Amino acid sequence: MTSPSTFDLIHQPWIRVRTLAGVVEERSLRDTLAEASTLRGLAGDIPTQDIALLRLLLAVILGATRSLHVRTEKECLDLFEEWWARGAVPMEVLDPYLERVCDRFDLLHNETPFYQVAGLSTLSGKRTGLSKLIADLPPNHRLFTTRGGEEIESLSLAEAARWLVHCQAFDPSGIKTGAAGDDRVKGGRGYPFGYPAWAGNLGLVVAEGRTLFETLLFNAPWRMSGPDDLPVWERAPVGPGVDSVHPGPLGPADLFTWPSRRLRLFMEGGEWVTDVQISNGDRLTPQDQFHFEPMSAWRHSKAQSSAGQRVMMPITHDPSRRIWQGLAPLLQHPADRASLCAPVVEWLNTLRYQGVLDSTRLIDLRVVGLEYGTQNSVIVGAVDDRLAASVAALTDPTLVQTAADAAGQASQGVLALANLAGNLDRAAGGEGNARERAFEAGYALLDGPFREWMLQLTDPALVAHYHVAWAVTAAGVLRRAGHDLVADAGSAAYVGRHVSRAGTDNPQLLDAGLALLWFGAALAKVFPQAKPQPNEVIS
Repeated sequence: MTSPSTFDLIHQPWIRVRTLAGVVEERSLRDTLAEASTLRGLAGDIPTQDIALLRLLLAVILGATRSLHVRTEKECLDLFEEWWARGAVPMEVLDPYLERVCDRFDLLHNETPFYQVAGLSTLSGKRTGLSKLIADLPPNHRLFTTRGGEEIESLSLAEAARWLVHCQAFDPSGIKTGAAGDDRVKGGRGYPFGYPAWAGNLGLVVAEGRTLFETLLFNAPWRMSGPDDLPVWERAPVGPGVDSVHPGPLGPADLFTWPSRRLRLFMEGGEWVTDVQISNGDRLTPQDQFHFEPMSAWRHSKAQSSAGQRVMMPITHDPSRRIWQGLAPLLQHPADRASLCAPVVEWLNTLRYQGVLDSTRLIDLRVVGLEYGTQNSVIVGAVDDRLAASVAALTDPTLVQTAADAAGQASQGVLALANLAGNLDRAAGGEGNARERAFEAGYALLDGPFREWMLQLTDPALVAHYHVAWAVTAAGVLRRAGHDLVADAGSAAYVGRHVSRAGTDNPQLLDAGLALLWFGAALAKVFPQAKPQPNEVIS
């Protein structure tokens, strides 16, 4: 079978989307944008692929709407309102742009294949293999995959295109296949940069609306983009080596499409990709890129800073924590500026403050990221979580602090539950090793109630009411969990045993009753707004 000579990503279906009816289908790049108001969102093979493709679509929008100057806040608001009132992406604006750059979106172009280097090769003839391209097949782990081994022998052109975009965004560091013509190659190897591809450095934060159209508007960083902010397809094609002409990004469209890797897809007859070469591209370090990166919060790195230079690093997500447990740094600007909230959240605040978005409107705040191990050379975990909340709850300082305080109370309450589990274990003759399971159980029990409570936060004038409502709910959930632990502790814990008291040589009889008493006191301290429960007894 003869291989196709072209695969036009602008007009051929390849992007996985979810319709408002919940059906997953493939769309072309143009149709994805044109039909964005009728789509719920993207539906990639894994969550990070959704984000990589969202950033690609945003780069297209930024390219098509580029201004001759950096837009003022008012100009950005006017542009937002114009599109918002229309309720759909204005294709009369995007179509001329897509026609102008269409050659750069041909996956199989002889000279400028999309996101690839034409003629990329190695001196040895060795290639990388598709398992390195497909991020849900990490070596020895297969974290996310549902594929069998035979299924990675080839990829359709549509699937290969999706993974190509993902690779440029999230590919791990580590030794790469050395590209012929790259001066950095030694002994046929491309040695690590130390950092993954650009988006892999970030704890990504995305504001999701009811449709893909709304999501695009909420995350479009017009205010950060200027006349020099060109996506990779508007720049001269890169070769196998370093692009010395363009050493760093000049805006978000540039960042969203940064050529972190030199790539080439290989086909052996038919319409299937059978191999890939992945080599080092342009190195980009994460320090101080907050001027152009809208989808990450930032923290001050004391270790990397000097007396004359304050270095900011992206805040990454912890796979072991739920979104609400680390909410504050994503949404708050602390007084000491030790961290910077995600610019996408600042944009939501501007839309609320200017009256463009109703403060009660619900938005899904989504966090996505990959966890890397062994000097960022392998993928070992992933984060994908959402929190539905009003625009006010995500942007109003008083409500943001209320949510942060509630999350802090939850942590202290779960600690009290873990201490109860440890004390019951000690009372029964153990060493207090039951605490970790109680930690996990406590956060799991509070997860649903916290998310439901967040939906109520709409009015800063009702902060006192919100505090009480959370205290009553959380204390009640944890109290019931504590009584369940006591009920399941067994007779040995009821009898108890003498244990050493901290700071003294005098042993104390620790039994289930005393452990529960301490637990009740701890809850009362953590949740003073909750009514005290007089019957803190063994059930």
